[in-house]
Amino acid sequence: MMRLLILAAAALFSLPALAEPAADDCARARDPGRCEARQAALKACSEKRGKERRACLDASMPPVDCSKSRDPAACEGAQKAKELCKGKTGKQLKQCLREEQPRKKKTRKPRPRT
Repeated sequence: MMRLLILAAAALFSLPALAEPAADDCARARDPGRCEARQAALKACSEKRGKERRACLDASMPPVDCSKSRDPAACEGAQKAKELCKGKTGKQLKQCLREEQPRKKKTRKPRPRT
């Protein structure tokens, strides 16, 4: 019984320590500045829900730096699609993004003939 009580107390005291690594994670992120801005936006918009929260996050987040992306051309295309589809929600948004976002060109390797 005493062991259980000690384990529960240890778990409660370690909770604040678990919340701190989020700031450390930004130091390891590909774009630390954007990571920190995202953390601040999430904190600022934490009280809001649904469409109101989405609008708050969209307004608070800085634009993506496509130069730090693995595929800058695809990143630019996605940003243009998001800008063109701004204001739409739900199925309309998904459909708009599908239509506006450039598709990757599939390259097929020829099969070896045997």
